[in-house]
Amino acid sequence: MARESSVFMPADRDRTGPEPAPRFLGDDFRRALGLVVLIVAVFAAFLPALQNGFVLWDDDMNLVENLDYRGLSTAHLRWMFTTFHGGQYQPLTWLSFGLDYVLWEMNPAGYHLTSLLLHAANAVLAYRLIRVLLRRTLPDREALAAALAGALFFAIHPLRVESVAWATARRDVLSGFFYLVTLLAYVRMVDEKERDGPWWPWLGASLGCFVLSLLAKTWGVTLPLVLLAMDVYPLRRFAATSRSSRAGVLAEKAAFGLIAAGGIAVTLRMLHEFTDVKGLAEHGLVARAAQAAYGLWFYVSKTLVPLGLSPLYMIEPTLDPTRPRYVVCGLAVLAAGGALIALGRRWPWALAAAACYAIIVGPMLGFMQTGPQIAADRYTYLACLPWAFLLAAGLRRRPLLLPVAAVGLVLLGVLTWRQTRIWKDTQSLWNHALRVDPENYFAHLNLGWERQVHGDFDGAYSHYGEALRINPKFTFAYNNRGSLLQTRGQYEAAMADFAAAIEANPLYESPYLNRGTLRLARGDLDGAIADLSEAIRLVPSDGRPYNNRGLARREKNDVAGAAADFHEALARFPPGTPGRQMIEGNLADLEESAGKRAPD
Repeated sequence: MARESSVFMPADRDRTGPEPAPRFLGDDFRRALGLVVLIVAVFAAFLPALQNGFVLWDDDMNLVENLDYRGLSTAHLRWMFTTFHGGQYQPLTWLSFGLDYVLWEMNPAGYHLTSLLLHAANAVLAYRLIRVLLRRTLPDREALAAALAGALFFAIHPLRVESVAWATARRDVLSGFFYLVTLLAYVRMVDEKERDGPWWPWLGASLGCFVLSLLAKTWGVTLPLVLLAMDVYPLRRFAATSRSSRAGVLAEKAAFGLIAAGGIAVTLRMLHEFTDVKGLAEHGLVARAAQAAYGLWFYVSKTLVPLGLSPLYMIEPTLDPTRPRYVVCGLAVLAAGGALIALGRRWPWALAAAACYAIIVGPMLGFMQTGPQIAADRYTYLACLPWAFLLAAGLRRRPLLLPVAAVGLVLLGVLTWRQTRIWKDTQSLWNHALRVDPENYFAHLNLGWERQVHGDFDGAYSHYGEALRINPKFTFAYNNRGSLLQTRGQYEAAMADFAAAIEANPLYESPYLNRGTLRLARGDLDGAIADLSEAIRLVPSDGRPYNNRGLARREKNDVAGAAADFHEALARFPPGTPGRQMIEGNLADLEESAGKRAPD
């Protein structure tokens, strides 16, 4: 394809006429002004995030209670690049958290500031990418206003709030940063190829950034397919080219495909960390297809009308694909897809945007269902980028609609500001989730635990009861209520709840640990050892059941077994971590008592 001129000259311009005035406040100034407007708008919309704390939604597990990421030493880096903590492989994300800890220690404002800065950088990258692609589809001067509107639509949309205002979701904005650079480097490579310039460095940069994106989060494994879709439109690399050129375009994707295959392998390895992966027996192919169609339509509808957003949209324990909402969404997806394909030649931009959207969001549509969610706002962070380009292209063709778009963007910014405040703390977050869906039993669980740790046992008990009313097989609620009952001295009721938790999910470690510890306190040493051994089998990396089993074995005068357990526990509690001193004391007491019993 012939390279377009860097300056567009309308065909009917009188080239013999007067020279245009120098553009002292021309494109450079307008680009700079656009960037300022973009960055200010992003910070204004997300400003409440800087006052938010950590919330009881994985922040506790990943940041508040996790000591392994806190620093940049060799030991910390080794952990970051080898762990699947929380079922994720995200070494670059852990590295960013380690840097946060060095700078801010445990001040949540610093963590949120880092995420906000990354998101602002992504807004700038999206602005640049939209401008570059607009020049290919609508050759004209910079079309800055349309590009700015598209970038703002991406950056200050309320669906971005979860990825920016939730500390644990750092992986989204960090992975998104490298994903966007990957796309920009790829487009630059195409430009260099068309002008017979040095394209290899740009291909290498694109591949390298793709690797970095996957090291922050592995959700971008479908990138090779996205690049192929972009090659068709808007890059038009398959139009009027020879067969060998087309083969070269396809060959470029081989390296991206190899990297993506590595990301898929890591993702499959991550699934082993989940105890709630749904098999085909309980979540069949028809149910998964219905869930996928629901997700495809859900994200589009929430993009158009971003109201009623929640940190957790619950999936039914057993999904019935014949329910009206799944049937309607399935028919809507089929109708929309058919229409876009039929009109593909007339509206290639719409078909390309829809194809890229479906490809990017594909891995998050529930084909490998884990967790309690049927959908999540954070899954739109990359997937809705095509809609931003689509909006910019439409505004470039219909510039008279720019004032209408400006009003819409202001409304989006206000909604984003309000949605960001919802993530202020645990109470605010999960009370909002219950307003959106009163049957959200995970919201009751988290509110119950929040009240329990603050000493409001009656409030906690009430929330756990509500969670179990909604879902009588909710293992986490049984386990937490059992812990609460144990604290109150209601040991028989606690034992019953721990047993119910185990029956609901025999692969969940915590009720075995809790019941074994309670049995130890009540003198049932054999029962304690059995439960604690099962907890060790399920999660060998947890040092707590080793310590408690060591106490039980010590009571049974099994000195060698107790000593082995205490040493195993110490191996899982590095020096300086809470709990290690207690284990060292247990081992010292064992050795002292064993020495007193030893013959002279």
